[in-house]
Amino acid sequence: MNIILNCLPQNLDNAACNDFIAHAPLKAWMPALEHLQQAFELPPGPWEKIPLGANALFGLGNNVIVKLVPPNWRRQGDKEILVAPLLEGKLSLQTPRLIASGEIDNWVFVISSRLQGTLLADIWPSLDIQQKRSIMMQTGEVLREIRNVRFDADIAIKVDWPVYIRDLIAGCMARHQRRKMPEGLLAQVMPYIEAAGDFATAGDLRFIHMDIHPWNLMAQQEQGLWKLSGLLDFGDAIVGNCDKLELLTPMIFMAQGNPLLLQSLLEAYGEVDEVEASTLQQQLTAYMLIRPDSDVAFCMQQVPGSGPRDTWEQVAVQMFPL
Repeated sequence: MNIILNCLPQNLDNAACNDFIAHAPLKAWMPALEHLQQAFELPPGPWEKIPLGANALFGLGNNVIVKLVPPNWRRQGDKEILVAPLLEGKLSLQTPRLIASGEIDNWVFVISSRLQGTLLADIWPSLDIQQKRSIMMQTGEVLREIRNVRFDADIAIKVDWPVYIRDLIAGCMARHQRRKMPEGLLAQVMPYIEAAGDFATAGDLRFIHMDIHPWNLMAQQEQGLWKLSGLLDFGDAIVGNCDKLELLTPMIFMAQGNPLLLQSLLEAYGEVDEVEASTLQQQLTAYMLIRPDSDVAFCMQQVPGSGPRDTWEQVAVQMFPL
């Protein structure tokens, strides 16, 4: 049921929607939040706007999170509603428990439990290499758990893998042009993707979170050491046929070009030992180029340069020094 309050903006294009979510003050959202608080008997407590992610996110005290997803990308809200119950209790990490969901002024609302701990992004730069190595090993173990999550055969987020990959390849050049990729690298994108092999070859179906990075992981200290404690944000999740899309994000945003951290993740994950390092480098770089909504320049900024980046072969060796 769609609750109509006429308090949330309608018919915004993507740019205007991003601007509203980023800059509208908390009071602009309060009619919707107060209605949800009353309708679902949420606990009392102060509301806060959480400046994290593309959607509007609000905390109510220490126990409740409300996410408001605009019609522009409502699929992300729909996925949150589907995946939260699917993962609840299935992983060694906490995941948000779905409390309620629906629509308000055509925006999807998702009310869930608030995970305790510290956002990993807030502490990651300050951790020493051994702490990072430990967390990378924990991440690999969590990726293995996610790989083994069971789901119904007709789950709504399952993709037709050959069609999915074909569409990603077909759409990536326009995105790279829009983001002003340097012409020299832009001209090499399609030949590099073609040389990387047959993306459409299907392995076993598996759940893929797709967006595991420090902004979607929570951590807590135990006896002076940081350990992963929670996993957030299921808006990009799919059921598909390849591990590379799952490995890609933590390898870029957590390993950040460190061979020890990359190896720690792969050893804990344990599913790609049969792939030669050069082949894996090539495949991961190709997936970086076709991944949905991938900002390749931003990805490359996560890894300190150690030489020229005039070809994708040079980029691959620096991004994934296996």
